[in-house]
Amino acid sequence: MRRPATSILALLLLASWTVHAAVPYERLRKVGDRVACQCSCRYTVGSCNMIRCHFRDPVLRQIEAGLEAGQSDDEVLEQIYAEFGSETRVEPRDEGFEMVGWIAPFVALLAGLTAIPWVVRRWSAGSKARSRGDSVPDDVVDRYRAKIEDDLEDFE
Repeated sequence: MRRPATSILALLLLASWTVHAAVPYERLRKVGDRVACQCSCRYTVGSCNMIRCHFRDPVLRQIEAGLEAGQSDDEVLEQIYAEFGSETRVEPRDEGFEMVGWIAPFVALLAGLTAIPWVVRRWSAGSKARSRGDSVPDDVVDRYRAKIEDDLEDFE
């Protein structure tokens, strides 16, 4: 009788241990790739390659602890963002003022593409107007030509 009870107990222990097993590295890296590392390396926490990074190591442990506790990826990330600030976000939120981070590059590109033809037209119109306005009347040219010829005769 004792044997089945021990087997069931061992089976329950094994099942609870597999439920609370370590977080797979792929999931840890996927969540870590959504947090910007603050060690001045310009990588994410999931891809920072600095040995003994002062920021990556504690944050990865925090992510792992949150995921092992059963929190979702977003819940873990919101805790990290709340603790370390919004500069750790890799991408801006899809709400409020942070939408400017998504919209501004496209608006700037569109404004530039519409401004280029306008600027080119103004430059070309200005150069045409200057070329027509730069011509000197023929009587002025003849007067100076006569003056030059008189000066040349006096010089000889």
